[in-house]
Amino acid sequence: MTTIHISLPDQLVHDAGELGLLDPVTLAELLQNEIRRRTFTDIFAVSHRLATESEPEQDPEPPQRHRK
Repeated sequence: MTTIHISLPDQLVHDAGELGLLDPVTLAELLQNEIRRRTFTDIFAVSHRLATESEPEQDPEPPQRHRK
């Protein structure tokens, strides 16, 4: 396990502490959720871009002759 030290505004620390958000397990869950959210956002952005790109135009098929 890794220990990190971060600097946060006092009011943010106070508010987060009152809500129990500074607990290591809770912080880990928050970070995992954000990583997951950003990953899905990136995937959806790419899929949306691919879906909206126009497909290359294809040559029209030549008319077919009917046999008599």
